[in-house]
Amino acid sequence: MKLFLVLTICMSVISSGSSAEEMGWSETSIDDKGVETLTLSIQLDSVDDDVRFAVSLRNKKTGLVRRHEFDGQGASDPSPFQMITTGYCGTSVILLTVEYPWRHALPKFGRVLDTLAFRESDFAFIDVAYGPLTDVALADDSAYDPADLEMLPPIRVRCLTGQVEKPFEFFREGTK
Repeated sequence: MKLFLVLTICMSVISSGSSAEEMGWSETSIDDKGVETLTLSIQLDSVDDDVRFAVSLRNKKTGLVRRHEFDGQGASDPSPFQMITTGYCGTSVILLTVEYPWRHALPKFGRVLDTLAFRESDFAFIDVAYGPLTDVALADDSAYDPADLEMLPPIRVRCLTGQVEKPFEFFREGTK
């Protein structure tokens, strides 16, 4: 009976022409050098033997490709750690957290994490938060009562009104 029910549901989905994307299903695959979703591909590559690396973003539907180069934290071979799409300050954003391998020059860190923010519509680079944003939540300062600010994480988002190219920036508590 259960098999019949599952087959009936599958057949109705197939006959209605619904795809996994239309149904809201998504899958994210992360490996040492990239991130893949149904509509997005992100690749990380070393630029030189020192600390520079590149992030290449590609929209699988439109074909839009954009490449950005960055200085790494002691290594040119970071790997993706986490990727989420979200919205800040009225802008759809891709947050890519990269993990740098441990180096002897950084003995107090087991790993170093940076989070890069890209605008989802054109893959423009917005800002980088130096630190482990995967260990704390980001919070848009304009969304909270000032009395609650003491309870928020130390790395936050500040909206920049009138800034089309850079709609927000990351900041640490106390540097506002």
